[in-house]
Amino acid sequence: MAKMAAADKKNYIHYLIALIIGIVIYAVLQPTNGLTDLGVRVIAILIPILYLWLTVNTHWVSILALGLMVMTQAMTANEVWAGSLGHFVVITVLVYMVLNVCLSETGVINKIAMFFVTRKFVQGRPYAFLAMFFASNVIIGLFMDNLSLAVIYIGIAEVLCKQMGVKKGEPFYTCIFTGVMLGNVLLSICSPIAHALPNIIMASLETQFGITITYAQWLAIGVPYAVVMYLVIMLICRIWHPDMSKFTNFDVEEVKAQQKPLGKDGIIAAVVFICVIFFVLAPSLLSGVSGVFSYLNDCGVVVPAILAIAFLAICPANGKPILNVPSALKQVPWPPLIFAGTVSMFATPLSSEATGIQTWLGNILQPVLGNLPEFGIIVILFLLAIIMTNFLSNTVTMVLFFNIGAVLLGTGNTNMAAFTVMVAIAAGMATVTPSAAVPSPFFFGPGHVNIKDTYKYTIMFAVISFVVCIVFMPIATAFFS
Repeated sequence: MAKMAAADKKNYIHYLIALIIGIVIYAVLQPTNGLTDLGVRVIAILIPILYLWLTVNTHWVSILALGLMVMTQAMTANEVWAGSLGHFVVITVLVYMVLNVCLSETGVINKIAMFFVTRKFVQGRPYAFLAMFFASNVIIGLFMDNLSLAVIYIGIAEVLCKQMGVKKGEPFYTCIFTGVMLGNVLLSICSPIAHALPNIIMASLETQFGITITYAQWLAIGVPYAVVMYLVIMLICRIWHPDMSKFTNFDVEEVKAQQKPLGKDGIIAAVVFICVIFFVLAPSLLSGVSGVFSYLNDCGVVVPAILAIAFLAICPANGKPILNVPSALKQVPWPPLIFAGTVSMFATPLSSEATGIQTWLGNILQPVLGNLPEFGIIVILFLLAIIMTNFLSNTVTMVLFFNIGAVLLGTGNTNMAAFTVMVAIAAGMATVTPSAAVPSPFFFGPGHVNIKDTYKYTIMFAVISFVVCIVFMPIATAFFS
């Protein structure tokens, strides 16, 4: 123990605390107020797991959670496996991550990003450069998982800063990376394509209320929200107004000349991905027009991506298949996938009549918030979600406040589809600290950004996002009505 690292010692303390929490809950919590014995067991497992997710990690802890859930007998073993690693969220995010790897390795992502920042009007205009660079990040990110895109865009930003002679720690450098980080937050929740968070909460809504939100419907709210918050990012940059004098070193034509043309593999990969997006969105929009689109809509959003992977794994370019699937799978970050599946699995016992957890939670919260108008409850939940997500996991925050909303609003007049989208977006606005979102350590860890230099602007972003969420709630309600 003497040779054990301080971080490891801290983890063991967290393990002990989690164990004590579970034992105390199991011993003290009584099956009353609608809560059953099964519900007590689930809560005695869920709360310690939440604690470990927030303090230690989300990989082996998530696997442990699956085993413990079987032991509670709230779900059968097959139900746990099917509801977690067999959940559609896992296969959906997995196949799109593999496609994202292909787009990255064939140079498509880099080509698009550099296209944006090498337009002639960018020359000598630093704010035009920021606007185009951030726009490329958000637009590409609507179709690519945010963890991979964070890594890619950090690399691109480092190259561009080096070309300008802007060094780490300088305000302009920090501004560029902060803008990328804020955009990364938007894309993680505003689009369900290749992103776990929207898929997790859409699955929870369907499990608990039988309401289905299509990708097209989510994007109909998410994209306008992303546009508004993109403009907010630019407004924050103007308020920040860092010294941009070194931007004079940025030569559009020189940067453009350094870019290699997109190869045959990249062109094919880009066309295939565009086809995937079409077959993901068009069927849900045109299912009533033709039986073909109705059939494709019934196939869901995963099948087009699976067929694309098969095509790219077979189609040759430059003497080899465009996509090396085994290599791509090695680059897929499995911990977030396991975490997403485990979080999705918990939706079942939380909403089950056999556990009584939802009834119990409602009986506890009703006296505290039940007398408020429904819109007042929504405002409070959005505010608390945005505060919590900036210090703790955005995924845990999203699931927690969705379930609280389900209890307080599910039997009222609130449109639950609209609430689901907007509370998820509120919980996704994780910007302030390194623990706020999965990609955050990639920005804070290497010192690309730090809390001391960015907190004024990230807090500003969070406050404005709260206001925008409130404004968008009636819009989303009208859309889903």
